[in-house]
Amino acid sequence: MNFDVSYICNEYLFFQQDVFTLDEFYHYVRSHGVKINKVQCRDLLNNSDYVFALVNNEYVTRAGVFIGRWFSFMPSKEEVQKKHILIGHRCMPFINPDVAPDSINVVTKTERIESESTVFSMNLALDVFALYGEGYVLPYILNDRANKKVPLSSVQYSLPVEVELTSWPLDKISPDYKFRYGDRILARVVNWEENVVEFSVLKADRNTSAVSEQELEREEWYTYFENGFLTNIEKNGPSESIEQQLAYLFLENQEQLCVRNCGSVEEFLKHTKKIGFAPYGVESRIWKTGENVPYIGSWNNEFSTDVVFSDMSMIFTPQVIDAYIKNFISEANKKKKKKESADFNLLVNQIFPTTLRITGPERKMLLLNIEKRHGIIEKEFNEFFEHKIIPVRKRIVELFTQVSSLLCSIGCSGLKMEVFPQQELVILVQLFSHLIKIIEEMENDYLRDSFPVDDINLSINGMDETFYEVAPLLQSSLDENMYKNIKIVE
Repeated sequence: MNFDVSYICNEYLFFQQDVFTLDEFYHYVRSHGVKINKVQCRDLLNNSDYVFALVNNEYVTRAGVFIGRWFSFMPSKEEVQKKHILIGHRCMPFINPDVAPDSINVVTKTERIESESTVFSMNLALDVFALYGEGYVLPYILNDRANKKVPLSSVQYSLPVEVELTSWPLDKISPDYKFRYGDRILARVVNWEENVVEFSVLKADRNTSAVSEQELEREEWYTYFENGFLTNIEKNGPSESIEQQLAYLFLENQEQLCVRNCGSVEEFLKHTKKIGFAPYGVESRIWKTGENVPYIGSWNNEFSTDVVFSDMSMIFTPQVIDAYIKNFISEANKKKKKKESADFNLLVNQIFPTTLRITGPERKMLLLNIEKRHGIIEKEFNEFFEHKIIPVRKRIVELFTQVSSLLCSIGCSGLKMEVFPQQELVILVQLFSHLIKIIEEMENDYLRDSFPVDDINLSINGMDETFYEVAPLLQSSLDENMYKNIKIVE
């Protein structure tokens, strides 16, 4: 999707708060000059992080679900002592999932609260960012704009004791009352598109002679949360992230969970014995205590590997193809090959896995399009400007070729998903998804200057090791299940 189309679609999805139909969305984007058909519109909505599918071709946006809904959290003793609070994961899932917590705009009923930089213990930071999940916690913490001293690439073997992070002063949030430990921040999103969250103070009932009404309501909230979450994971499984798990939960239990005397997710996880963090491939999810998170369950037990194959349509995005072409040009320049000697068949073979079914006419069209795109990129390609990215692009493309080739072999096999080792399959799909995201960021001209080459190199080291651990097991399972029913006739 190009920038203009993305802008028009997001403009609708960021502002639309009422339930809408596929037809309404289709007519809106068409009226703004977007050339798109209804099937493409449905795919766009079904794949968007900003939309929930309902029934009868109806949808509701995150903005429609979450604007004005109450949520709360209780600042830690350290935050109260330092008179500054972190946001971390605490606005999840009410805020745009693509927005980093240091970019949230905090207001009270009377003014906007400017953020400041404050030093916190790393232990607190890990707790407050925990819902981003394994593999993402440290990047979110160390990529905070207030952190100038600790690069992500420096923490391979040990973590700093403290870290400077974006914070918000409690005396600005609560100018007429001295905030005390046990008090809560009551919050609601008031502008989803601009990431504006209104904070107010909910004072703790400090009458110790009896259980307060607040505490009783919050205990009831924990029960609603636990029951709702257990139902949700049976229906939706591990989802795409912890954030998405929570989004489904609050979507389906708004009336019970979005109340003034609510608890918070982080408090609930300390309160419950039935639910906790669990590894899921190279990531993590919230799941039933003591159980592994499966790839196949009641939510998708009809899946075959064809589903994986259809999801791999992401391979053919312009950013991925551009990355391959730029790497192809760089390698040709190293070998001082002339343009007329370029083997575009070789390039097509690198991009598209050999197990992918491509007809003769389709291959001819691919060759023509790639040769044309190669000519455009070659004229604009500047090795001096790209000198830092060229080596890391080569590593990413080479790993992506291996990952996509194995995933495509599995996707084209027609086998049931449950025949493969589950965690290894999860990891392979996650590697594919992570590499896609890295490539899209790497080939985005607007993000080029801030592309974290050192951090990505470190990440690729880990992904390389992980792939070589899981690939033999998956390949062995694929071979065994593909050929176990074949008998040699003498």
